Amino acid sequence: MTSVVNATYSVSLYDGPDANGVAGIVGMLLGQNLANFPSRAAFARRITRPVSIYSTDTDTACTIIFGSNEAVVYNDIVGKPSVTVMATVDQIIDVSQLPMKAGGLVPVGFFTSRGMSVLGEILKRKLVVKGLLTHTVTALRTIALVSVVDA
Repeated sequence: MTSVVNATYSVSLYDGPDANGVAGIVGMLLGQNLANFPSRAAFARRITRPVSIYSTDTDTACTIIFGSNEAVVYNDIVGKPSVTVMATVDQIIDVSQLPMKAGGLVPVGFFTSRGMSVLGEILKRKLVVKGLLTHTVTALRTIALVSVVDA
């Protein structure tokens, strides 16, 4: 198991060096963001439901399970995620560029030109977020955790 550790919250790749591309990218984004923005660990701890990300262009997926001191990123879909994002790698990168405030609860990034583009992709069903309406807070907090932008 490969880990990215910071003082308050760590991120591990369950499959270590055998992690698929999506798990590697998501693990790297989470690890770097939690290291750069340690305050985000507080809302990572509040996510109690698994989240999966499926890359439509590479046909690979990962599942993130958040714990009290660590997030573990698994290859493929594990268990029954409450939120599943189905997007291309470019769309995943676009989402990681959206600024979010208040732990994701104030999605200011959706009111930027990039954010409007992401919303357009959602409306056209080119970027699908299953669970967005039923588990909105989990979806928004996950976006805030992968966001590389300081809001």
